[in-house]
Amino acid sequence: MEEKVFEVEMMYIRHTTGTNYSIEFTGRRCKNVILNFSKVEGIEFSLQRALEIKHSYVQMADGQNKIWNLKFAYPTNFGVKLLLGKIIIDVI
Repeated sequence: MEEKVFEVEMMYIRHTTGTNYSIEFTGRRCKNVILNFSKVEGIEFSLQRALEIKHSYVQMADGQNKIWNLKFAYPTNFGVKLLLGKIIIDVI
């Protein structure tokens, strides 16, 4: 199953507990979409075209959730799917 998210301006990837991940997409007009995944080994970006990141922040401190925040230079469309234990994020 693939979820498509349109006009995304920011993406928040959170490693909550164990093998659980949450990805929050914030788009134009403050539209939010949150996708939760379990039994995940990792995340892969599959970019068929250029993606310009304006700002990125990674929190890796011990004792805190691992967080990766991405802000894009322009609104971007994504396709997200879980395949063989990996979250695959495509630019569409």
